[in-house]
Amino acid sequence: MIKRTLFSVAILLFTVTISADTALNDTTKTKDLIAYTWEPISDVDKVLQYENTKDISKRSIDQSKLAGTHYVAAVELMKNKEYPAAINELKSAMKRYKRAKLSDNALNYLRANMALSYSSTGNKEDLAVSKRFLNLITSKLYSDKKWTYNVAIAHYKTGNTNEAASLLSSAIRKDEFYFQAYITLEDIYRISGNDQDADKVIERMQKAEEKLIQQSQKKSSQAKGSKKNKNNKKDIFIPTGKKPDVTNLQIAKKDDHLQFNKIDKINERGMIQIQEGIGEYDIGVAALSSKEYKTAQTHLKNSEKRLKRGKVTEDGLNFTRGNLAIAYLATGERRGVGQAKRYLRSLTPKLYKSIKWTYNIAVAQYAFASASRGTTKDEYLKNSIKLFQKTIKQDKLFLPAYENLIYVYKELNEDKKAINISNSLKKARLKLMQSFSREDQLAQGGEAYIFRLNLGTFGEFDTPVDLFEEEYLITVPITEQKTAYLAGMFYSLDQAKSYQETMKKEGYLTSFIVAFRDGEKLDF
Repeated sequence: MIKRTLFSVAILLFTVTISADTALNDTTKTKDLIAYTWEPISDVDKVLQYENTKDISKRSIDQSKLAGTHYVAAVELMKNKEYPAAINELKSAMKRYKRAKLSDNALNYLRANMALSYSSTGNKEDLAVSKRFLNLITSKLYSDKKWTYNVAIAHYKTGNTNEAASLLSSAIRKDEFYFQAYITLEDIYRISGNDQDADKVIERMQKAEEKLIQQSQKKSSQAKGSKKNKNNKKDIFIPTGKKPDVTNLQIAKKDDHLQFNKIDKINERGMIQIQEGIGEYDIGVAALSSKEYKTAQTHLKNSEKRLKRGKVTEDGLNFTRGNLAIAYLATGERRGVGQAKRYLRSLTPKLYKSIKWTYNIAVAQYAFASASRGTTKDEYLKNSIKLFQKTIKQDKLFLPAYENLIYVYKELNEDKKAINISNSLKKARLKLMQSFSREDQLAQGGEAYIFRLNLGTFGEFDTPVDLFEEEYLITVPITEQKTAYLAGMFYSLDQAKSYQETMKKEGYLTSFIVAFRDGEKLDF
């Protein structure tokens, strides 16, 4: 088996703690970066920077604004890996931008994201389309290291590894601490069999990392001298949690509006109205799931009208009204907040039999509270907390509810409660890690955990020959004489433990399990 050196994993075994400058972004920290990782970029506010504002007509500005809404929506879809939907939004944006008669430099951002989306669909025929957009990108885009990196990823996905390597090298020249670019460039060279250049990338990365560590240690020592704790009290870790986001919910769709009605009491005319209302509801929730909030509002309001005419009970109207509240709050418009209040107040307790509805309305209550003041804000924050607590009771392994509740408590300066919920989150997370499959973990929210087995550290002459037969083997150079070896890739701790027992019987008595999530090493 060919040994591949992933320098990113080696960093996990180092005992040096890097306290980098907060101005540095995540891609300037070597903590378990993974090759080819990329994040969609918008920069919608920079589209017009290359245009002469004096020559831009009002029509062009208006068309650019309309294009911007499609473009922003597309980037959000890309973040959710919904690439075909993103392409449709990008096409709509492109039509508007072309009507605005913008220059090629202005269209760079759109074309780069088009290339990335087409190259990420998984359809071979889309790769040729991606290449066409890459060929249209002008040199102006490469003044930004992040865009340079993303375009390099698109070239790699379309098979142009030479151009990808060239762009990654350019990104590194722009920022010597851009470690994500090092990791990806090293892997491209390694896979192509160019070990010499791959080793050079690692050596250059090591030097950059050492330089960053020195800078960080210097700043850390300066900070300690100027920010001593006057009371000499031990710092207490206060978790930050995750802010509830009403624009990032799994929308409830398949609800039975008639479950609280006696069907035999509904006449033929009423049933026709109900069927039409259900049809409008289905269209509305589909639009809401696609973040087409205005469209969703229109169809959901039509749904409520028809369902009411059909004499559907207040409990049965919960589903339409709950999604209407979400649709209005998600726009972020002041008018929408007022509309949402009416729908939130009309919801009945029967809605909260479903964990998805309990959680979604908890987030909606928080969104409304965040846009309110005084006693109204306090009232809806309390409602939100109660519903987050109820969500956890309904499913003790639904991690997003814990994370959101921690955030809310932290926002209210109730640190003790935040810490208590954080401890509960750790227990829930551990339970997920121990027994749930990858699919089960993803269903609970977030990314799945990955487990690997550290088989040990060996020298040139004591490395077991059979070690290289293990699957997913990763070699980690510790010193010039010693190398650590990680093997296996599992999505549950139980599977990793079983593998560990097998390897112990084969002589790897000191092996231990390492867990990762979102590229980050975890203690467990």
